[in-house]
Amino acid sequence: MARTNRGAEAVRAHIQYLRDAGLPVFAGKTTGTENRPVHRHQGLFELLAVFAGACRLVAGGGEYFIKKGDVLVIKAGLDHGIEDACQLKAGSLHYKIGTIAGWIQELPEPPGSWRFFAEGSFAGENFEFREGFHLPSSGLQYLEWLVDRIIAEGEKMDRASLARRKAYFLSLAAFIAGQENRLDLNAAVRTRAGDLQLREVVKYITEHYAEPIKVSQLAEMTYLSPRHFTRIFKDYFQTTPMNYITNCRLQRARLLLAGKDYSITQVANECGFSDSNYFARQFKKAFGVSPSEYRAGLRKRR
Repeated sequence: MARTNRGAEAVRAHIQYLRDAGLPVFAGKTTGTENRPVHRHQGLFELLAVFAGACRLVAGGGEYFIKKGDVLVIKAGLDHGIEDACQLKAGSLHYKIGTIAGWIQELPEPPGSWRFFAEGSFAGENFEFREGFHLPSSGLQYLEWLVDRIIAEGEKMDRASLARRKAYFLSLAAFIAGQENRLDLNAAVRTRAGDLQLREVVKYITEHYAEPIKVSQLAEMTYLSPRHFTRIFKDYFQTTPMNYITNCRLQRARLLLAGKDYSITQVANECGFSDSNYFARQFKKAFGVSPSEYRAGLRKRR
């Protein structure tokens, strides 16, 4: 079960608010290491696009590693959540199927991807993965631009805003209809999460990030050489194993700086950094401010 957090609760509350407001299409984003507890949207479909990083998607009857470029549709009422997020930036487009069906049918030639929007990526008795897309970087940038435009509409309900939402959605639907790069998550799970046991590796890192971890140690879990393991890991997560570990430690450090009265040295030690100066340098490199400056900024906003 995914871990709960205030950010995820706020997202769920916002979705509920926008749904109750009667908006046919609205969007949001998930970033960093923010996980989403397993949940469902009654009456709303969700198009999920990964713009950067990777995560583990819990959906229906399975768990799937998804990464930059993957685009899926989660049907209304289907339990789903995000775990083990790593440097993630994902966009979620929520829509009401009844309204969208009417919009699509207005097109001269309804795009062939309509079934994708209407039936979702998961089907069958156990909701196993059926269909998705993998977009190249150029296509992903355009898709993110469209999602950002819908986000910018916020909670507006005037006719002009609704017209823009419709135009952005139809542009998105027509764009995806032209894609040929079908996504086979079942194969990805077999080769990456099964044979290579990346799922176990990620779980180990998230549970033991405060301890010393070597790449050779992780490679042993996959029965690969450290060099081959690093190449496969980087290909999937878009980062090296050590950078992934460092990111997990830094994200945990942010939580400790925000919620506990630990000294900087204590935070460093709790997060697996034996040298507080090295920790401070890595923190500033990642977030643009030192740990003490980050904490001071949080206190000013309270």
